[in-house]
Amino acid sequence: MKKINKILIVLFIAVTGMAQDYPWPDLRGNPAGTASIKYSGKAEIKEWHYIYKSGRRYQMGMAVWASPAVAVVGGHPMAFIGGYDQTMHGLDLGTKQTIWQKITNGEIGSAPVIGRVRGLDTVFWTSADRSVYAFTAYNGRKVWITELIPPSSTLGKAHLSSPCLLDGFLYVSCFVFDKSLPHNKQKGYLFKLDMKTGRIVWRAAITSGPISSPVTFKLDGKPYLAVAARRGLLQCFDISGELPKPTWKFQMPHEVLASPAVWRNGKSVLLYLGSKYGNLIAIDAATGKEVWQRMAGNWIDNSACAGIVGGIPTVFVGSHDYQLYAFEALTGKLRWQKVLGGEVFSAPCLFKIDGKPRIAAAALDNHLYVLEADTGRIISAYFTGNPIWDKVAKGETLWGSPVAIEAGENSALVYGSFNDVVYTLPLVKECSLTALARSVSSLWWSLLAVLVIFAGIILPITLSLPGKKD
Repeated sequence: MKKINKILIVLFIAVTGMAQDYPWPDLRGNPAGTASIKYSGKAEIKEWHYIYKSGRRYQMGMAVWASPAVAVVGGHPMAFIGGYDQTMHGLDLGTKQTIWQKITNGEIGSAPVIGRVRGLDTVFWTSADRSVYAFTAYNGRKVWITELIPPSSTLGKAHLSSPCLLDGFLYVSCFVFDKSLPHNKQKGYLFKLDMKTGRIVWRAAITSGPISSPVTFKLDGKPYLAVAARRGLLQCFDISGELPKPTWKFQMPHEVLASPAVWRNGKSVLLYLGSKYGNLIAIDAATGKEVWQRMAGNWIDNSACAGIVGGIPTVFVGSHDYQLYAFEALTGKLRWQKVLGGEVFSAPCLFKIDGKPRIAAAALDNHLYVLEADTGRIISAYFTGNPIWDKVAKGETLWGSPVAIEAGENSALVYGSFNDVVYTLPLVKECSLTALARSVSSLWWSLLAVLVIFAGIILPITLSLPGKKD
């Protein structure tokens, strides 16, 4: 009986999979970076604090948890997430169970993606062991593992991006520092792999140093890929031929850690990318020319997201100036900006609850915020715990960002926090981590209250105490 049920599950996944696009083909779910899915199943998504103790010691400069990917697999809402524990976790959010875990030989610093291989939902991810992994989503069975760079005694730390899926192929960037003098040309590579087999179709050296996760888009039916080097060079390639063909380059004014967000406006395509200079730039994907540019008050070091809000194409991005911004995607006109309680380090996610648009982002005050996407009004905040280290080294790495599940009263956020816990947080039903929304103004009022108490009560009492006699 169990064998028959297993066969039926496989057939169900295969049949439903052939009729749909990839469930989560990009770093943030889709090229626009909205990082959300819809779920209309019967499973109730409850609050869950998932803790996994691997015994590994955390090191500064790496993400505790990377961003998760979420998908409905065989009718079950599932999340897939990895981190410094070198393990990819397949989690059933409906039953609050760990379905599978796969250990790699290096930390997992980037989000997985989800595509389909022979009709089965398949999770693809990279590890610092210089390899790309493909495992079936519903049971964690190995499909293939491909090593991109062979090992050597002189290789240093590896930086591999999230994969990107398009038309049966997987694209991923890779940089591995080589300490030997004969190999000191530190190149960043772009790889194309066959999704079914993991076979490397081509490898191209495109820049020096680490590279962000690639994004893909189509113009006049032809596929293109955009990828940003950490030194700020954004490049676009025509990937329709046997090898990638450079089409344009755009030099950002400072370091870039994030990937571009993609927005299609009719036949034209815009890319949105921020930098540590504090600017968000909209770039024409066909020409590589700047369309508009807007400044924040500090770093923008994570990806933006774009979507239709109130009938207006809107792009959202967070900054280390404590603010979350909403700009009109086509003109760059500011719709709103909202001060939160800390540096906004995460990429935002855009979703709806009962038809109303919402935006969520995490800040360095250890809170996750949910706002009205059309006005910027803070709806709720969630305290996600103190970090597992003593000091936050800002700007060294991209930390994980939240993703959303649109499910009516079962809507929830999934987020891997600095405190080593993966949270599933209900957005409509009661949640134990709901906190008072914090902002810079509230912090100043708290400081003023402390000052008044000190000056009005503690200081007078201290001065009134009798002095010590000789």
